[in-house]
Amino acid sequence: MSPGIPRSTAVRIFLSFAGAYFLSYALRSVNAALAPLLASDLNLSAGELGWLSSAYFLAFAMMQLPLGISLDRHGARRTESALLLVAAVGALIVSLGHSLWVLSVGRILIGMGVASCLMAPYAYYRRCFPARRQPQLAMWMLVAGTTGALVATEPALALAEWIGWRSFFLLAAVLLAMAAVAIFLWAGDHDRQPAPSSSGPQATSFISLISHPAMVRVIPTTIFLSGAFGALQSLWAGPWMTEVLLMTPEQAGRTLLVFNAALLVSYVTMSVVSPWLEKRGVSLARQSMVAFLWFTACMLLMILWHTPGSWVLWLVLAPCVPAVILVQTQTALAFPREIAGRILTTFNLVMFTGAFSIQWGIGLLVDLFQSTGIARGHSLMLAFLCLVVMQVFSLLWFFIRRPVVVEKD
Repeated sequence: MSPGIPRSTAVRIFLSFAGAYFLSYALRSVNAALAPLLASDLNLSAGELGWLSSAYFLAFAMMQLPLGISLDRHGARRTESALLLVAAVGALIVSLGHSLWVLSVGRILIGMGVASCLMAPYAYYRRCFPARRQPQLAMWMLVAGTTGALVATEPALALAEWIGWRSFFLLAAVLLAMAAVAIFLWAGDHDRQPAPSSSGPQATSFISLISHPAMVRVIPTTIFLSGAFGALQSLWAGPWMTEVLLMTPEQAGRTLLVFNAALLVSYVTMSVVSPWLEKRGVSLARQSMVAFLWFTACMLLMILWHTPGSWVLWLVLAPCVPAVILVQTQTALAFPREIAGRILTTFNLVMFTGAFSIQWGIGLLVDLFQSTGIARGHSLMLAFLCLVVMQVFSLLWFFIRRPVVVEKD
């Protein structure tokens, strides 16, 4: 804990940020659960539903670079509380909308508004808490987000069926506004910095950050491992279970729920294990290296062993995911805390670009292989194999690049 922040204040700060990230992750995932209700009520096609979901991610990604500048100039409290009000307006618009374009505007505003819900606390923690606390704080934020993802499945659908999907989004608008107020009142400006001096300017443009050796080393693994996980969790895990493992949609849904629960347990466990390992000389970098190898090995085993019982490999994959994502915290520690906002959002932009490139790329590869007469299930396996090959090359790049010295504080 930072010596300047009392424990009770630190708890309030964390809870306010974690509550907002819970809502953010729930709203990111909820369209999958509510899709039947939206499609039936508004007569939306599959393509229109796809656009409605992707509009969120488009706005989310576009916000990352200006978000980083705002976090460094104005601090997390002011930036996130203001953006959460934008998200609340977006949820209100969705609750009132009767056409695709109105719902799209609302969804875009939600994406813009929640774009800071993980990067703002990460930047705040980077400036206000010591380096040894960063992995634990990062893991507990991901616990909050994964809990939101779990709530956004069957519980969210049950609530929307009970009160109606419009009332559901109206409730979301109220909760987002409450989260904005909580952050504004509880977080404080402990992370705010004085205006930068005109002397000794830092190279903090997007090009300078993306070309920094610490970032260059992790870009491939960020795209093909961290990004791949996002692509699998948000889309391709389901088709793998139905097309390759031949599960029914109901069986696949239950399996995904179990996988997300295992992921939640993994985040909680890693929040304790990671600091323990660091105390015993196992650095964040080494933890991430092991996780990279574990992740790639699990992907390869999924391709080689694809009987119905092989769904357990998704549970085997879950424990390595937190350490894969820890590379973001590790990379941020290689930069001065004064530019934490910009480096974290730059990293996030790379990861989200990777996630959606892989998500789209797997679909294109499946279509390509199917056009040659290969069955859909086997086409998906071949697409996964192409991803594993890229993961191997990204690992080689990571291991041959020289590590960057981490800032100690």
